[in-house]
Amino acid sequence: PTPAPEARGGRAVPVAGRLTRDFGDAGAGGPARGLTYAAPAGARVVSPCGGRAVFSGPFRSYGQLLIVDCGGGYHFVLAGLDRLDAEAGSRLLAGEPVGVLGSGDSGNAGGRAMLYLELRRNGQPVDPKGWFRSRG
Repeated sequence: PTPAPEARGGRAVPVAGRLTRDFGDAGAGGPARGLTYAAPAGARVVSPCGGRAVFSGPFRSYGQLLIVDCGGGYHFVLAGLDRLDAEAGSRLLAGEPVGVLGSGDSGNAGGRAMLYLELRRNGQPVDPKGWFRSRG
C-alpha cells in the first residue's frame, strides 16, 4: 500500500458532510476512485491542503471543478461545486474557502448537495482518508 503522504501546510476535510461513497466502493463505473460527501445545500468547501489551484472551472458533467496541487506529486480534485472562489494559479492555504456546493435541487433528495473528492499521487488515485487521518 502507498504510505500516507506527510503533511504539507496542514490538512482540512473539505466539507462538513457525511461520507456516502468510500474509496474503492463498487459502483456503476467500477470501484470509486475517490470519496463522495453529502452536505447541506450551499455548504462551504475548503482546500484540503496548502498548495496552488492548477485548474478552476466547469468540467464535463462534474459541475465546477477545482484541482489543487499539494506538492510532492499530490493533487486533490474537488468536483460538484456550484460556485468556485479560487482562480487557477492562486495560492491556497489548507482550510481556505474555495467555493460552495449547489442548492441540492438537481435531483438530490432533501436539499443535500454532493462533493466528489479525489486524491491523486503522480496521476494515480489513492485513498484520501490517510491524508486526513494523519492530522492528529
